[in-house]
This record gives sequence, structure tokens and C-alpha cells, in this order.
Amino acid sequence: MNKAHSKPTYIDYIVKFPERSLEEFCCWVYRFMGNAQFISLQHLAEQHQKFARALIDRSFSKAT
Repeated sequence: MNKAHSKPTYIDYIVKFPERSLEEFCCWVYRFMGNAQFISLQHLAEQHQKFARALIDRSFSKAT
């Protein structure tokens, strides 16, 4: 809990859903890229990292 504004600093979610929903759920997580991350299912965590790096690369390439 962040004592400065009495709001949680993070929230853990465990989501169980059918595999057919995985792509839609991933899109939701990527929408909150700066505030969300996968911590299990190694391939999802690696994919999240890949997309985050691509986002950083795009941001810096536009700045130059």
C-alpha cells in the first residue's frame, strides 16, 4: 500500500480462461503495457518483453 495516497502499489490477478481467449486477453494486457506484466507462462512473459522492447525501439526511433 502506498501510504502517500492510500492506494495499492500493485494488484496480482490470477486469470483462468479457455485457450481460445488467450489472444484477446493478451491484447488487454498490452493495452496497459506500462502497468501490467505476465509473471507466469514463460512464453507469455517473453512475448510481453519482446513487445515492450519493440515499443521502446519505436519511441526512440521517432525521437531521432
